[in-house]
Amino acid sequence: MTALGLIETKGLLAAVEAADAMLKAADVRLLEKNLASGGLVTITVAGEVSAVRAAVDAGVSAIRRVNAASLVSEHVIARPDEGVSRVVSLVPPAAVPPAAPPVQAPAGDSGAQQPVQEAAEAEPQTGSTVEEQTPAAVEASPAPAAAAPRTETVRYEISQLKKMNVSRLRQVARGVSGLSIPREAVKSANKKDLIDAIINSYRQIEE
Repeated sequence: MTALGLIETKGLLAAVEAADAMLKAADVRLLEKNLASGGLVTITVAGEVSAVRAAVDAGVSAIRRVNAASLVSEHVIARPDEGVSRVVSLVPPAAVPPAAPPVQAPAGDSGAQQPVQEAAEAEPQTGSTVEEQTPAAVEASPAPAAAAPRTETVRYEISQLKKMNVSRLRQVARGVSGLSIPREAVKSANKKDLIDAIINSYRQIEE
């Protein structure tokens, strides 16, 4: 963390609107929501100086669209001293990761294993027949190995991706194979580009 961004509003609605706009606009972390007397609410975010400045500007614009009178003050503190932690919590709350959908086994596994099982059940007990069936069993043996289960990438619906902030989307993008944007560009990509890249990667895997 190199900067703190604070926005103070009258009423919770404007504060929620500001927090949503800040998290969507830049790569910042929401530290806390502080309620004071008189209906005053303070939203605090942290991140790089440029990102925090952009996030605060976006939050102020969002409040003015809803009700300009709700904005009390806004400020950015670059490189705050460690002593500020006595007033503002500098550690973001632990995020609860979304529940991952169950990974289903590839559909081809059961079909590949069934012929081998049927061949084993139908194998006679006589010595001569066993010798005749041995070549067929040897030829069929590589089939299970060819149909070994594959580790599937955890996929999210578009609605789930749109609810994630930019930091979470970057984590998801780094875990997706065949991403359409370079890995080094993930850090600076915006929310729309990240969602498009993740969805395109899912489609390539399906093909």
